[in-house]
Amino acid sequence: QERFVEAIKELEKLGVSVITGDCGFMMWFQQLARRNTSLPVVMSSLASLGAMTCAHSSQEKIAIFTANGKSLEPMRDLIKAECGIDPEESRFIMVGCEDVPGFEAVALGEKVDVAKVTPGMVKKAQEVLAAHPDIASILMECTELPPYSDAVRRATGLPVFDAITTCDFFITSRMDNPKFGVDDEQLNASMNWIPAIPADMVPF
Repeated sequence: QERFVEAIKELEKLGVSVITGDCGFMMWFQQLARRNTSLPVVMSSLASLGAMTCAHSSQEKIAIFTANGKSLEPMRDLIKAECGIDPEESRFIMVGCEDVPGFEAVALGEKVDVAKVTPGMVKKAQEVLAAHPDIASILMECTELPPYSDAVRRATGLPVFDAITTCDFFITSRMDNPKFGVDDEQLNASMNWIPAIPADMVPF
């Protein structure tokens, strides 16, 4: 725990916008991280579930893709406490990817061949949608899954959330919007256009 907290403090010094982890199961460290920083903490993309469930009706389902479906089961109470949802509700479809050809490398601790795994991951998504056509969006829980998000989006036409989109949500909240926001230089320039009001015209 001491080294974990030290890492958080180092990230704070670097000026990061959000703190996350490199494994979805680091959700177990969500409370510890949150107690030691005022920065947003999203140790897992599971943190997106609250917004996703709010965005869809209770009749629509959300598919949660994970490296291994069974290994996520012990996290039920933790997910309920941290995300405010019960993953065992019928609207959540748990999808274990352990049987996708090539993805077994994750369990073996080996490098995953993304090009080899992608067709199987797309097929898995299509099969899940065929079985549950009322799925409205997909959450990639495992941090090994974002490389397939684009392919799944294209194949299904559904919104796909993952560790990257979860962090982007917080990162962009601290960034200037290039379409209509203003950076410091623009703000200073615009302030120069504000006309000075003569003292005798101030109504108080």
